[in-house]
Amino acid sequence: MAVSYPLLKSLTDQLMKEVKMYGILEVSTEQYQNICNSIIRFAQSSQVDSYSPELMNAYREELDKGCSEGKICKEYRRFQLRVIRMLSSLAERGEVDFSNTKSCPRRYLVSDETNTLIEDVLDSCLLSDATKKDLRAPTRHFFWYAEQRDIKPEAIDDSTIMSYLIDEVPVSNSGSTGRTLRCVKYATEYLKKHGNHSIHRDYTLLKLKNDHRRIIPAYSEEEIAGIAEAADTDNALGKRDLAIVLVAYCTGLRGIDIINIKASDIDWNHHKVSVVQSKTHTPIVSELNGATMNALADYILEWRPKCSIPEVFVTVKAPYRRLTKGFGSMIDKYCVKAGVPKIAFRGFHSIRRSFETIMISRGVPIETASQMMGHRTIAEDKPYITHNKSQIAFVAMDFSDVPISSGYYFRHKDSANSKNGGGDL
Repeated sequence: MAVSYPLLKSLTDQLMKEVKMYGILEVSTEQYQNICNSIIRFAQSSQVDSYSPELMNAYREELDKGCSEGKICKEYRRFQLRVIRMLSSLAERGEVDFSNTKSCPRRYLVSDETNTLIEDVLDSCLLSDATKKDLRAPTRHFFWYAEQRDIKPEAIDDSTIMSYLIDEVPVSNSGSTGRTLRCVKYATEYLKKHGNHSIHRDYTLLKLKNDHRRIIPAYSEEEIAGIAEAADTDNALGKRDLAIVLVAYCTGLRGIDIINIKASDIDWNHHKVSVVQSKTHTPIVSELNGATMNALADYILEWRPKCSIPEVFVTVKAPYRRLTKGFGSMIDKYCVKAGVPKIAFRGFHSIRRSFETIMISRGVPIETASQMMGHRTIAEDKPYITHNKSQIAFVAMDFSDVPISSGYYFRHKDSANSKNGGGDL
């Protein structure tokens, strides 16, 4: 009797659902989806629309051929074989084989009904997709805590919420308290508006008591030079990383904005690069010096893989794709090679801090530096100039809005010559 297997499209859709539920990082799920799409295209080219072991064997042979011809790297072949194994286990046994995956299972599993409620809560707040993604886990944690105690959403009360905040969060999620409080605000307001009459307190007033702001030192000019020299310029990886470091130091752009730079954003004639900032969604034009222009040109013309990807910076191994994550591990690697000491919380973003710190130390007006950083207000420059005491005074709050009419700040005609300041108290 012939074995009947499911349609490949429905099977890959189910696999992606299982992968996301398992808790694999989004940057990896994108690759899972790309491989599923590749398998479907291969099946279509063979005029097949259903899964079969024979189809998977043929796809493996195609992978082996591509790897031997240098079209794909060995690491990507291994990743594809893992996806094939997971797809086959789902088709033949009804469950996904997650062995040898690096990600841990998703924490705080809740019912499908509660998952739908979580999406309704987040949708009610008019949040961006990126913010929703960031808040799903702490929101799920809140409702999971209630589910573990057999408390339905309509029965969650003040004692449940306070127990969650006092007993659960400090133990299991202390590093995300700010997001947790935000989710509690959203969830309780939604529940109160949709039939929960057990919540009486106003949790929109919850506020996290902030610790003192960390002063994270910037890299010195000597350290930046050492990091740049540590890049191995005899290969594509080193050439790409050198260009990234120099662009960061020359422009002060955030890592995510450097990732998004396209070839069309670079004005070679006027030595400029134009981007729309991911954080503020505002455009900014930054100058490029000669060393940075040369590094970019060298990488693009001689070392960048030939591919149709519009972004400048791409992976060095096939299949080529745009970069999707920051440069934390990259900067750590070159700091070790250059002998730059590791300081807590100092990473790639500290190059941006160096950009403004050095500008200010050389006498660039704070207003000009702020514009070059793409900041909306000068107040945003405080964390970047903590090492320049004379300049940080410019962003300190003054008394212009304080209606003082007497005392030491009273405009007395003799105040200029008085040793005691203004008028009499």
